[in-house]
Amino acid sequence: MRKFLYIILFLPVFSFGQNDTVAIIKTKEPADIFSAGLGYGQDLGGIGVNLTYYATNKIGFQGGLGYANPGIGYNVGLKFRFLKEEFLSHRTPFFIAMYGYTAALKVKDSPNLNKVFIGPSLGFGMDSKAMGLSHTYWSFAVFYPFIGNDIQKYISSNHISLSKSATPITISISYKVIIR
Repeated sequence: MRKFLYIILFLPVFSFGQNDTVAIIKTKEPADIFSAGLGYGQDLGGIGVNLTYYATNKIGFQGGLGYANPGIGYNVGLKFRFLKEEFLSHRTPFFIAMYGYTAALKVKDSPNLNKVFIGPSLGFGMDSKAMGLSHTYWSFAVFYPFIGNDIQKYISSNHISLSKSATPITISISYKVIIR
């Protein structure tokens, strides 16, 4: 009985192993022109949305709008993706330069002193598509915001004490849908 069970279980493996005519056909998907995403990060203005329009296969204009505790954050900029051809790959690295939300300051007992700081940022990351010809992908990035002395001047002039300091880099994660 046990031998019969082994034959039944492994018969499909042996029969597929003898087939030499199986061919795997890979189709390529053209690069997207317009995408929209939801997530968290500077390129989304905090917790928010991001829209990207690619004027060419490699260069795109992006904008983000979101909630950067304690206020509204936004960013606009250029995105350069490193495509090998005019087709998307499963993982596409990119470089991004933006202007907009760089940091937010929330003062616990004085909400009138809350402030969102604006300035330039540089970042790099990777768009990672799902398997197959999916019209969605994850985007991961690391940003360096050029904060300067604006925050320190604001903190000093308003006599604010910080419970934690600003980090020199920020991360972004978003889920994007290819619209066109």
